Amino acid sequence: MTSPPQQDTSVPVPSNQKGPTPSITRLAGKFVVAASLVDLVAVLALLVLLCVVSENWWPSLALTYLPRVLYLLPPLFLMIAAAIVRRRWIWINLFSLLLVVGPIMGLRLPISGLNGGSGAGELLTIVSCNIQGGGRDLTKILAELEEIQPDVVVLQEANDGIKTIMPFFEGWSQVHKGEYFVASRFPVKLRDICRAEAFRRATAILCEVDGPDGPFLICDVHLTTARFGLSNLRLHSMATGVGLDELIGRQDLRAMEALETRSFASQDGFKTPLLAMGDFNTPSSSSLFQTHWGDLSSAFDVAGFGYGYTSPCSDHGHWPSNTPWLRIDHILCSRQWTVERCWIGTSDGSDHRLIAAKMRMQPAQSL
Repeated sequence: MTSPPQQDTSVPVPSNQKGPTPSITRLAGKFVVAASLVDLVAVLALLVLLCVVSENWWPSLALTYLPRVLYLLPPLFLMIAAAIVRRRWIWINLFSLLLVVGPIMGLRLPISGLNGGSGAGELLTIVSCNIQGGGRDLTKILAELEEIQPDVVVLQEANDGIKTIMPFFEGWSQVHKGEYFVASRFPVKLRDICRAEAFRRATAILCEVDGPDGPFLICDVHLTTARFGLSNLRLHSMATGVGLDELIGRQDLRAMEALETRSFASQDGFKTPLLAMGDFNTPSSSSLFQTHWGDLSSAFDVAGFGYGYTSPCSDHGHWPSNTPWLRIDHILCSRQWTVERCWIGTSDGSDHRLIAAKMRMQPAQSL
């Protein structure tokens, strides 16, 4: 006996409806994979441009002075997207993100002690700041100085407006030449002034301090900014060449100025311990900086934590106030010094934040 035929209960598909469309998730995943690879290549190229090529080529020169935190956005967005549609690719984007957070943005971790020495000398607190001629609120700088209680203070652009903070230095030994000001709790005297031919301006003064562990030299430095050359560039400069001649010409002069100033700073041949500090107008990753100052220890590179951005603190229409993105102010030292700590101020009493360090001068017999 045969069973009755099964009734077909399936719902017929109308002939005007198409079959299933490609998965949106699959398409998004392919996009994330492709974009992640492109971003990784871009980040690696950016690392080379900023840390190797740097100021030797004008496009990477322009990149050198732009806010680097913006480079976080693509890998951060792609890492979030990968977490949703391609979890295996989270790690690629995390790697790109770490490259930006670390070497590209200039992250520093304290490695105090790697510059050698016994550290047996008296601990000195050193401060440097470009006070911008007193054009902002120097009472903020004064408040920081009172908190830090430094032994030596070195200022740039101190030709005007310095009266606000002068009471702090009552009883200190002082040297004040043009825009340069050096004050010390120990006797200090002027040795020389660097009058560089490049821009026909004084770029530094050299002072001798009779410190508690013997004499040492301070070179108060203020080099010319790259901003004036970069301001001649336009979005179409790559195609039209507008502003390039002016930019390259100024770069040649900046290199000449750095060479002259470095020769001036090391005229003693390091027979006397040297501190070169001030507004160098170049980050330590810059090829210009490394060529002329790279053999000296940077206090923040040795014993600083974070990024140490010092400038600009001024108000910008498209950038948060008091949020600097460049570390162009430095405390550099010869091998006779041990850096125990270095940090950056927090106030916008000037267009630059101050930089401070705690240092010891090593006994001569330990070198």
